[in-house]
Amino acid sequence: MTTAVTVVVALRNEEKNIETLFQSLKQQSYQHFNCCFINDHSDDNTALLLEEKVKSASDQFKVISLNKNEEGKKMAIRKGVENAQGDLIITTDADCVHDPDWIKTIVAYYHQYKKPKLLSGPVQFSPSNTFLQQLMTIEFGSLILTGATSIMNKQPNMCNAANLAFQREAFLHQNNYEKHIHIPTGDDEFLMHQIAAEDPSKIRFIKNSKAIVQTPPPEGFSSFIQQRIRWASKWRHYDNKSPQLSAIFIFLLHFSFIGSLASVTFFSGNWLILLSGLAVRLLIELYFNKIMLKWQGDHRLVKWIPLVSLLYPFYAFSIGLLATFSKYSWKNRKYNV
Repeated sequence: MTTAVTVVVALRNEEKNIETLFQSLKQQSYQHFNCCFINDHSDDNTALLLEEKVKSASDQFKVISLNKNEEGKKMAIRKGVENAQGDLIITTDADCVHDPDWIKTIVAYYHQYKKPKLLSGPVQFSPSNTFLQQLMTIEFGSLILTGATSIMNKQPNMCNAANLAFQREAFLHQNNYEKHIHIPTGDDEFLMHQIAAEDPSKIRFIKNSKAIVQTPPPEGFSSFIQQRIRWASKWRHYDNKSPQLSAIFIFLLHFSFIGSLASVTFFSGNWLILLSGLAVRLLIELYFNKIMLKWQGDHRLVKWIPLVSLLYPFYAFSIGLLATFSKYSWKNRKYNV
């Protein structure tokens, strides 16, 4: 079965990724799609390179630029959807690389699942060059696994706009991000939560290796922290209380571990209880993260799961604080959380 698809890509200052992105989309085996590139006031050569690529291609691709009074990824995606020709919208990022059967696989699952309103696809970091990036890959894989599990349990709490498909009609029904347009991040999860509030069974996850989208990991520790603050900062704006309570619970869980560690280190706490709890958590995380990494083809990173598990409480606690009280930068723009 065929479905008209529009791929929407919001871009800002992505000149170094245009060539790879365009080739990745041109080689798609699925023919019934068009693509809207939405330029969000890039101040490099993004717009120029896009126009050159589109001119040399078919009318399958087009470029739209935001007006002066329009800004941000949500606005870009909204404009892309409003100008879309397809019934099924697929969003991805400019720095992503896709399997030639990426769109074909998404459409196949769309029909297999009897046309759900939203499909969340798997995303993984491209092969990592540094030790830090390898640890990032494990952490990122755990987020994708958590999101997939929440969807399968009919309690969807997270997804990733780098690989997200939804019905155009469902998006317009949710008022085009109107309620959250002022929040820079969350273009993926706010839509998911709105659809889930009506019927969580209309959200599905695509478990297929051909649907995996690869994106480069952050280049360094600072950019990684900025990205995670941006992702975590939207928790206070959730309308659905379930993911909001989950975020608070996870924060308190890691805080309790840090508190217990401080207690046994500086006071007369029980090391046996702490180490027993740590061992149980480590075994659980090792089991599930090992499955995820092997499915993604990153089995070489399994050996580092225990280290990530040990460091994670301190990382999660710190990000929770920073995402509540600090600022972050994104695409040469600064935002308050």
